[in-house]
Amino acid sequence: MTDSRGPLIDRIVLNPVQKEAVEYDGGPQLVFAGAGTGKTRVLTAKIAWLMDQKKVPPGAIFAATFTNKAAREMKTRVEAFTGIPCAALWIGTFHSLCVRILRRDGRPLGYPSFFTIYDADDQQSLLKAVLKELQIDERTMAPQVAAHAVSRFKNECLTPDAAVAKAAGFYDQQVARVYKTYQQMLRKRQAMDFDDLITNTVFLLRDNPDVCACYRRMFQHVLVDEYQDTNHAQFELVRLLAGESGRVFAVGDDDQSIYGWRGARVENILSFEKVFAGTRVFKLEQNYRSTTAILDFANAVIRSNSRRAAKKLWTGRTGGDPVVLSRFDDDRQEAESVSAAVARLLANGSKPTDVMVLFRTNAQSRVFEEYLRRRNIAYVIVGGMSFYQRREIKDCLAYLRLVVNPKDDVSFDRIMNVPARGLGEKARETILQAAGRTGASMLETVMDPQALSDFGRGQKGLDDLRGVYAALAGMNESGAKAVDILQKMLEVSSYMDMLEADENEESESRIDNINELVNAVTFWQEDNPERTLADFLEEVTLVTDLDSLDKKGAEGRVSLMTLHSAKGLETKHVFLVGLEDGIIPSRMNLEDPAKVEEERRLLYVGITRAMATLACSYAEQRFRFGSVLPMDPSRFLAEIPRELFKTEEPKKPAAYAVAHRPQPAGKPRNVMPQPQERKRPEPVFDDFSQDTVQYRMGQYVSHKLYGQGRILSISGFGDDMRMTILFNDGARRKLIAKFANLEAV
Repeated sequence: MTDSRGPLIDRIVLNPVQKEAVEYDGGPQLVFAGAGTGKTRVLTAKIAWLMDQKKVPPGAIFAATFTNKAAREMKTRVEAFTGIPCAALWIGTFHSLCVRILRRDGRPLGYPSFFTIYDADDQQSLLKAVLKELQIDERTMAPQVAAHAVSRFKNECLTPDAAVAKAAGFYDQQVARVYKTYQQMLRKRQAMDFDDLITNTVFLLRDNPDVCACYRRMFQHVLVDEYQDTNHAQFELVRLLAGESGRVFAVGDDDQSIYGWRGARVENILSFEKVFAGTRVFKLEQNYRSTTAILDFANAVIRSNSRRAAKKLWTGRTGGDPVVLSRFDDDRQEAESVSAAVARLLANGSKPTDVMVLFRTNAQSRVFEEYLRRRNIAYVIVGGMSFYQRREIKDCLAYLRLVVNPKDDVSFDRIMNVPARGLGEKARETILQAAGRTGASMLETVMDPQALSDFGRGQKGLDDLRGVYAALAGMNESGAKAVDILQKMLEVSSYMDMLEADENEESESRIDNINELVNAVTFWQEDNPERTLADFLEEVTLVTDLDSLDKKGAEGRVSLMTLHSAKGLETKHVFLVGLEDGIIPSRMNLEDPAKVEEERRLLYVGITRAMATLACSYAEQRFRFGSVLPMDPSRFLAEIPRELFKTEEPKKPAAYAVAHRPQPAGKPRNVMPQPQERKRPEPVFDDFSQDTVQYRMGQYVSHKLYGQGRILSISGFGDDMRMTILFNDGARRKLIAKFANLEAV
């Protein structure tokens, strides 16, 4: 398309290398796009150029991203560039695109089009049932360990039979048995987990040449974002779709490959040229985000990795504030100093959203939260529990999922007795036994009057459950809107009545969350008037970590997050804390050179989030595992030339009263001292007030509603203290201290 403004490619602002990559049409392409080099712009421009210049129909383009948010933004930009509606464009996450293929053509795999998608919690529930059936003690094989093993099999595209054949020792054989039984249970429930979505698509295309040929004809071009984060199954999917033509346009940065623990293979991007013959490589090295000082620091970190493509970021933004590296006596001093620096930035006009505190693990956030609260600085922890993972939301979604798929036993298990209707463990076992005799699902068994003709005292609860499902299923079959079905569910199930009867702060919060769910479904239905309840459930199930970031909740707040959560983000001022051996690199990865390289890439990702200033820090001792432990500076810091950063030793707050350690005459203070040179002072911490330590783990307390119980765990401090309490009725409840009104026993 051309118009009075000139050719499209000339209207998209691109540097010479970007433009060359967009206009190249000679076969497979690999674009190494360093941090802040305009990766998304190039990928978007490529799609627009294919549609405008090469006249490729939107439906002939397959573009895989790693977040729904990125896909939406790219689709909007393409429409703005070209003026062509992009509804037919196949752009989305690998998982969402595979769902489209499986719902259209997945019947050869033995699945109906309305299969349910299980999230991580659902997977755990089903794996517990598998372990119980196979009589494997969870102390021998925890469900989380089994889930990781199953995921590994699927990422490698191993079928259950192949895994059984490959198993060597007894434990491997047990794991393979779990995998095989788990897949059988999934199929019986007409469900797939997240890994299945990609692996089953690979199996579909690999084992059904006619289906594969159809999709190869359909997709003239295959584009992949963040190629360095692909696992083996995703690589196989791309290879199968591209076929002999090799029309693949891959964009990524091997220096930002940080998801090896999820199965991602940095080798996929490093071996791209060998797999796709005739590949043309482009390198985007001009950074538009950070200052020279920050980029020089980042380049110095990453160049120590042996497995990487040769490249070096540069920018036209010369100069900038030098990177600061600070040494602290302990983690509390580090948090106090960082919070003071944040306060100065805010006082000098910076917005809270311009500030980010990054750490290796979520556990490190607690002390920073404490000191930010002391200064009344609002903050948000990015990467916490997703809205759709909250208990009351998952309860509501379980009801709705059963409406779409009555074979979903995991969802039935969740809501069978929620709200309480007298259907306890004995009733559950009776239903399970009856279902086992007929091969039906638990809900199908409940709905069959002949299967459970004499149910004793639980008959009223059974009739209640039948009435709820019948009402909702009838609405769905008649084409009712998703929001109407949700509101009907809340009414006939008495779920809201249950919460309102509790009359406590926790229930009020849960009611607010359900009202927010109603709002979310209402807005979704307004944007998608023709789509169904099944479509809504699919969309919320496929929400990714970054998609669940609450932008509204983050407004006016400083962001605290792990380095993994920060990927893809940027901000003006970054505090990179806890740079110590055993933290980064993680103590779990110190013995594996490949994992140490991934840890170095993780540090590189954190550094390159900063646009204007970067302050790094480490502590000489840290409270970990219940004790104060001595720490060494991260080995990565020793790889950085001293001229690329300045060192600071902030003035110690009076509360610490740590004596200054004199240095030998004429010898400069070493910001990265060797362990044997260090004499560690005894830690001196602030005294806590009685209010702060009012509750302790193991303490017995009394609640006016729940009775007596014992505190199992505590997180947070002061008004934000949260406790898990085991009450005498056997229930574990999580309460907020300031609302619980507990009394010591």
